[in-house]
Amino acid sequence: MHARVAPRFTARRLGMIGAALLAGTAWPALAQTQPGDTPAAAQDQSVPETEQSIVVTGYRASLQSSTNAKKNSVGFTDSIFAEDIGKFPDTNIAESFNRIPGVTIAREVMGEGLNVTIRGLGTHFTRVLLNGAPVAVDSTGRTDSQNTNREVDLDMFPTELFTSLTVNKSGIADQVEGGAAGTVNMRSARPFDRSGTRITYGAQLTKNTNSKDWGYRGSLLGSTTMGDFGILLGVAGVHNKVRTTGFETIGWTNPNLSAAQCGATSGCNPTGGGNWTIPGTVPANSGAGLPTGATIDQAFLLARNPGATISQIDNGIIPRLGRRMFEEGTKDRINAIASLEYKGERFHAYVDGMFGWKDNQLERVDMNWVGRNGAAIPLNTQYDRSDCTQGCVVTQGTYANAQWFLEYRPFIEKTKFWGVNPGFDWEIADKLKFDVAANYTWSSFHRESPSVVVLSAPNSGVVVNYDNSSGDVPTISTNIDLNNPANFAWPGGRVNIQDEKRQTETKGIRGNLTWGGRDFRTLFITASHSVYTVETKVGPRTEPYMRQGAASNASAPQASASIARNGTKKVASGYSLDPSRCALIIPDMQNDVVMDGGAFAASGSPGHGREQNAIGNASRLPAAARARGIPVI
Repeated sequence: MHARVAPRFTARRLGMIGAALLAGTAWPALAQTQPGDTPAAAQDQSVPETEQSIVVTGYRASLQSSTNAKKNSVGFTDSIFAEDIGKFPDTNIAESFNRIPGVTIAREVMGEGLNVTIRGLGTHFTRVLLNGAPVAVDSTGRTDSQNTNREVDLDMFPTELFTSLTVNKSGIADQVEGGAAGTVNMRSARPFDRSGTRITYGAQLTKNTNSKDWGYRGSLLGSTTMGDFGILLGVAGVHNKVRTTGFETIGWTNPNLSAAQCGATSGCNPTGGGNWTIPGTVPANSGAGLPTGATIDQAFLLARNPGATISQIDNGIIPRLGRRMFEEGTKDRINAIASLEYKGERFHAYVDGMFGWKDNQLERVDMNWVGRNGAAIPLNTQYDRSDCTQGCVVTQGTYANAQWFLEYRPFIEKTKFWGVNPGFDWEIADKLKFDVAANYTWSSFHRESPSVVVLSAPNSGVVVNYDNSSGDVPTISTNIDLNNPANFAWPGGRVNIQDEKRQTETKGIRGNLTWGGRDFRTLFITASHSVYTVETKVGPRTEPYMRQGAASNASAPQASASIARNGTKKVASGYSLDPSRCALIIPDMQNDVVMDGGAFAASGSPGHGREQNAIGNASRLPAAARARGIPVI
């Protein structure tokens, strides 16, 4: 829900309302006009019409802004603007970034977006900027995670308080150094984003399908501009009731067979893993009717797993900790922003401030079938393939001498963040611009996550029936009542106390001195002997990096380019490359493409490269460019 409150009606609006009322009353009188009377229409011809303009806002304006930003960028850029961020039912900034092509997000166990991933690289390869400056938020990623890299948990930032989101997949000169995957920049709202006096508010009710209670979120922003000065204040808050249930496993593993069990002094467990050990003899009260003290060797395993080979038993994997879990609780967040802005004809200054507070009160419970470090005995197992030398998956089986443990773990997390970004830009001359920006951010994080673990009693005849034949969620059942406390004991259990605190601050200052006009906003890519260009909006001429020959009159009309029959573009007669407006960009030549034995050798690319003399051409082309005064990148 969004609304704007204007301070007053303008004279034009009052005039339009009055005209509408007069039209409604004067229309019947037109039939009574006398022949000698002057028509009202003729009288109105002497009144000059007031010039009117149409201002496009809302979703259409946001699409146009995104299109223009991409068109005018010198790199690979995608942007989302506030008019359509406000239209999305996104819970935070990460969810909005997920709408940009090539961007995916890592999600919290509750399903909420958390970190940004660009072009498939890890989240720590992405640089996150707030108002063009590096930002760090003290947190540890998703629940039970221990992120210590450069990731920024974007669930701290609500979409309602931001004007634009930009993803740069390639570096640009006026931006701080980015990540290997790319850079994302979050620009908070400022007064002159929409001039005048405005109030925007929104409220929503939220319902997690697994939770019994409702949550809510709301926001309020107010801004006003007074001549060249403006001020903006805003606040946003969220209270969510969350609950998640499901199945998960902490990895997969296979048994570590002894030499007697695999029937060889070497060659056991060729696929690695081996996180649990089958006992050498049957322990007392193992369950499933196994005789206590019987030797568990290769013959024992083959006899009790009919149809299975020792290679399958050795390499078949089961969940390391297969478990049903649920996590529930509340997640609260409050954010506030303030912005002061001065916008003159050639000088622009601003101070942006932001505060964030997040409080998670969560409880997690899971019931774990112990695979890792266990001593289960496999019986009647089946596998997804006959040849398991490269690994395979157990689809069905019974496991005697099994064990369970119950884990209870609360997550009490508090995060605080605040930052300030002052800066200015000054257009000294038509082609000379100077800008300076500073930044300071501070954040703290405190997590209390103790855990309580109790185990089923050892040698208590616990048997597990495992079924993963559907390939979806495994079914794990047992012969004991897991809801009966009498089936669990403290021996082997534990109480862990974990108290984690972090504090981070960032600060910096940067400046740019820019010289050049729109004529220099040209990107062209050179490969081999061809030149490819991206059209620029600089006026009716062929390309800004070309010039007419010396024999031509500079003031003469410029000929346009023509299209050959094969579809290629031929440069207009009399034009040549202007070295002062050109650069030769040579992409990285991967060894895997041009060398024998590389990753793409089977495609025939090394032989084709030799036929085309790719390496030789790549060395001659820069030499020719440098000889003409063209810089080489």
